[in-house]
Amino acid sequence: MRLSRRKFIQTVGVLSGGLLCMPSCTRSFPEYRVFSSGEAVCLTALCEQIIPADHDPGATDAGVIHFIDKLLHERFPHLLPLYQQGIAALEASCSRLYGTRFASLPTARQIEVMQQMETDALPEEYWTGIKASAFFRQVIRNTMQGFYGPPRHGGNKNYVSYRMLKLDFPLVVGQNRYT
Repeated sequence: MRLSRRKFIQTVGVLSGGLLCMPSCTRSFPEYRVFSSGEAVCLTALCEQIIPADHDPGATDAGVIHFIDKLLHERFPHLLPLYQQGIAALEASCSRLYGTRFASLPTARQIEVMQQMETDALPEEYWTGIKASAFFRQVIRNTMQGFYGPPRHGGNKNYVSYRMLKLDFPLVVGQNRYT
């Protein structure tokens, strides 16, 4: 079978283009930009207790962890040390008090730990440089933003909070019709 010059150039072009794309197909990207997988597990459990799933989706379903990760990476990198120190202190406190990580605790115990965090009642030796209550308030603030904010910012995946509130979406200011 004889190839024409045109067919040969087309074939070579397709093959070389495919070879150039090959490294991007095999390269894996990290799931989070600023959090380690352990930090993300802890923060996900914390956010899920703030907005738990019931008959409506919760913080995990809304992608709140990805919203916070994007927020700290792109807009507020100065808050990253607060999150990293807070998560480390929370994990150390749970390890000392209960012998396990925060995410592994039963729901009732997680809520108890969060109440202690809110009142700065967790062991102070792990909370040097930051206050547990300040960290907790920041997590609540960012969880609410990620759950109720517009999806274009990285949270509220699939408009879960809009559906829960029975709001029209996408949200256009001045055009919502409440039912």
